[in-house]
Parts: sequence; C-alpha cells; structure tokens
Amino acid sequence: MEPMPEHKPNRHQQRKAATRQALLKAAREVIVERGYNDVEILDITERANVSKATFYKHFLNKEACVRELMLAGFDTLVERIFAGGRRADSREAWARESFREVFAWADQNRHLLLIMVGGRASGQLGAFGRNYLVEHIERGLAEFGLPPENGDVPRVIKAHVMAGVLIQLLGWWLENDTGYSPRDIANLLQRVLERGIAPLAR
Repeated sequence: MEPMPEHKPNRHQQRKAATRQALLKAAREVIVERGYNDVEILDITERANVSKATFYKHFLNKEACVRELMLAGFDTLVERIFAGGRRADSREAWARESFREVFAWADQNRHLLLIMVGGRASGQLGAFGRNYLVEHIERGLAEFGLPPENGDVPRVIKAHVMAGVLIQLLGWWLENDTGYSPRDIANLLQRVLERGIAPLAR
C-alpha cells in the first residue's frame, strides 16, 4: 500500500500561520521592552503591523496570546529535559542537569517567565504555569522514578511540592540580584530537595 501524500498548506493557511507567528514575535518583543502589565493588544498589533481585528481572529485576548508564546518555550525545554533523562547514566545526574537547564532557560527568558512567577504576575498565566509544571514534574517522577515511589507520599503531592518550591525560588531569583548563577541556584535547589531543610523534630 502506498503511503498517503503529505498535505501541504495552501497559500491562505501559510499566510494565516505567518500572521500568527508575527503576532507571537511581536508580543515577545514588546513584553521584553515594556513589561507584561504595560502592554496592550494595540501595542502587539502595531508591532506586527496588523489590525486588532486580525489579532482577535487568532487569539481570544492578550493572555491567550502570551500563553501560547510561553507554551512553545516550555514544551521545547521539557522535551529536551526528558530526552536527556533517557540518555543519563543515573537519576541523580539527570536531575542535576535538568535543574541547570531550567535555570539557564529562565535566565535567558526572564521577562516571559516573570509573567508567571514574579510579584506582578498574571493570575491566569500563573495558574497555567503552575498546572503545567505539576503535570510535567509528575510525568518525570513516573517515567524516571525520581525519587523512588515509597507509598508514603502520593506522587501528585511530590509534584505539587516540587513545583511550588521551583516557582517560589525562580520568582525570587529572577527579581533580585542574588549573586547566584543559574548553575549555582540549580545546585542549591537539588541539595534542598535531596536532603531537606532541617529535621522538624529532635
């Protein structure tokens, strides 16, 4: 049986996709320049050289546009991390490299990430980011068994705890001149997660 021929987008579909990418690119640029809360849809459409009516053909609102922009970055990072886990010599080595990749990516994309974790973060986008993190941390715990499932604490609880710690630490680190490099802060996070903070009882 012969394989089905690949469907190629027609000119209208190509133009539509190009416009969508132009809007996403414009959104990123103006947010980096002005900050999320000071950007209006008109700022995005003027940068992309399209009308507001065109914007609404692609996105429901500003949050939907930025959510897609963030999702593309998150998905690329997550798949790179999971691919690294399948090649890693040990769970510990994978966790170490994963945290370093997360903080290096955050450093390069701080203006976008602060929309999710900063003190002036969008509530909708913050919720989206939290849910995304929990889902993929839980996926990682299941796929790679890190830490091993011991029956005492459900995996979903571990995922929420790790996501909460990561979000809080990212927000503090990105908003302040802490003196910690991405590698430094990733190593410190790993130590806390492996060893805990301190015994709660003596």
